[in-house]
Amino acid sequence: MPRDIALLASGIVAASSAGLSYVFSFVSAHHAVRFGAIDKPTGGRKIHAEPIPLLGGAGIVCALLIAMAAGSRLGLLPGISPRQLIGFAVALVILVIGGALDDLRPQPALRQLIFPILAAVAVIVSGTGIVQVTSLSGPNGFSLVWWKSSSLSLPADLLTLLWLLFATYATKLLDGLDGLVAGIAVIGSSMVGALTLSIAYFQPGVAALAAAVGGSFMGFLPRNAHPAKQFLGEAGSTMAGFSLGFLAIVSSAKVAIALSVLAIPLADAVFVVVGRLRRGLPPWKGDATHLHFRLLDAGISHRTAVVLLWAASFAAGVAALTLQTRGKLFLVGSLVVLTGLLSWVMNRRRV
Repeated sequence: MPRDIALLASGIVAASSAGLSYVFSFVSAHHAVRFGAIDKPTGGRKIHAEPIPLLGGAGIVCALLIAMAAGSRLGLLPGISPRQLIGFAVALVILVIGGALDDLRPQPALRQLIFPILAAVAVIVSGTGIVQVTSLSGPNGFSLVWWKSSSLSLPADLLTLLWLLFATYATKLLDGLDGLVAGIAVIGSSMVGALTLSIAYFQPGVAALAAAVGGSFMGFLPRNAHPAKQFLGEAGSTMAGFSLGFLAIVSSAKVAIALSVLAIPLADAVFVVVGRLRRGLPPWKGDATHLHFRLLDAGISHRTAVVLLWAASFAAGVAALTLQTRGKLFLVGSLVVLTGLLSWVMNRRRV
């Protein structure tokens, strides 16, 4: 497929999935109200003033599944096997089921973890995994398949499971401000799309799939931007990171791109968990110590805080597109240090 055709196809896929997602957001909001999946303001981490319907992720998944099915039918997803697409689709359905259960009645943290694990296993079983990493000393890289049976490859499958869980929880824990996670999903998928449309890494199928992911979240943004009319809910917040993690793997395991975009939320999550442990609290107990809440406490407006975090993720993604492996690792390390420093500064300047 020529690059100009691939670019046009990706644009059509993104626009179509965005339109579907916007329409489905009203349907999911209606059902959220009907079944009582409402996020009520209770103070603390819940900073909204009025009850807001959840289940936003359900509409996004419906739009994405339709876009994937149509794209596969029309031959717009070359290079991605039907088995891989089915595995990804099953994973999304698993996340929606788990998310809907949590939106209707909040589940214990350990029970919530079951669904992302099952989703990751569905992807691994379908034949998607991190089987090779780029070598720091040369372009050839080295294999992560050290031991293989008929259904298991080690340590490749284990690393794939951990990567998908890390990516999933990066956006799940980041979901505290209106539009923040949806915007990060759009930015991350756009970075993967840009990479896979380049001459060096041309993969039109992955670019179209990235467009479907990004478009699905873009269509939800008008409903989710501050002041939000609907929230992503558990399914939406988890599938954002999970989808970026999957895209990173199928784009020839270009995990560093997604890792750069997610570096700040991942680092923030680590610092928050460490802080909870130091205070003697369970690591899964929610609080308002995340960076985005610290920005609000420092006097920065809701919209400005979201835009700042969007801009940081966008800049990190663009920088990663231009860097080699060593440079990407240095970038991620720098973002981790910067996140820790910024959290400390914001805490000291809390109003």
